[in-house]
Amino acid sequence: MRVPTTTEDEELRMAAYTFSALFLAHVIADYVLQTGWMVANKRRPLAMALHIGLVLGTMCLTTLSFHPAFFGLALAHLWIDIVKTYAMPEGLGAYIADQVLHVASVVGIALLAPGIWEASPLSDVPNVPLYFMILGGVLFAARGGQYAVATILTRRGLGPSDGVIVGWVERAALCVVLIGGFPMLLAGVLAAKGVYLLAALRRRDEQARSRLLFGTLVSLLWGFAVAVPLALTMPMMH
Repeated sequence: MRVPTTTEDEELRMAAYTFSALFLAHVIADYVLQTGWMVANKRRPLAMALHIGLVLGTMCLTTLSFHPAFFGLALAHLWIDIVKTYAMPEGLGAYIADQVLHVASVVGIALLAPGIWEASPLSDVPNVPLYFMILGGVLFAARGGQYAVATILTRRGLGPSDGVIVGWVERAALCVVLIGGFPMLLAGVLAAKGVYLLAALRRRDEQARSRLLFGTLVSLLWGFAVAVPLALTMPMMH
C-alpha cells in the first residue's frame, strides 16, 4: 500500500479544514437562518433565491473571504433543493437524501479546492476548524435530528415528541464528546440518558412510554450517524 507523501497529507489537512468551514456554513444556512416561510414556499422563486443567497453568504461568513468555488457549491445546493422540491415525495427519505447530497457536495468542493481555508484570514487562528466541526455537528445533530424524530414518531402514530430539548442536548453531547476527542465521556452521556429514561417512564402512560423509548432510539441513532463520520475526519486535521 502506497504511503501518502507530505504534500498529500497537507492537501488532505487543508481539505478537512475547508470542509469544516463549508459544512458549518451549510448547517447555518439550512437550520439556523432558513425561516419557516422559506421552507413552506420553496416552489416560489423568491423564497428559493433568498435561501441560496443565505447559502452563499454563510460560506463567506465562515471563511471571512470569497472563492469562486462558492458559486459552484451554491449552484449544487440549488439543484439539490430543486430536485427535492419537485421530484421527491415529502418525508424522511427525501429529507435524508437531500442532506446526504448537500454534505457530499461540500466534500467534493473541499477536495477540489482545499486552498479555500488557507486563503481565509481565519487560517491564522489556532483550532478554528476543530471548533467549526464541533459546532456544525452539534447544530446538524440537534436541529436536523428533531425533524427525523418527529417524522418517524408521527408516522408510527405515536404523536409528536414532547422531549425536544432533551433530544437536542443528548445529540449535541454525542457530537461534543466524539468529535472533540473525548470518547471516554460517551458512557457518561449514555448513563445520564438512562437515568432520565428511568425517571420519565414511571410517570407516563403506555403510549407516552412507547413514544419516549422509540424517540430516544431514533434520536441516538441520528446523533451517532452525525458524530461518528465527523469524528473520523478529525485525524486528517492533525
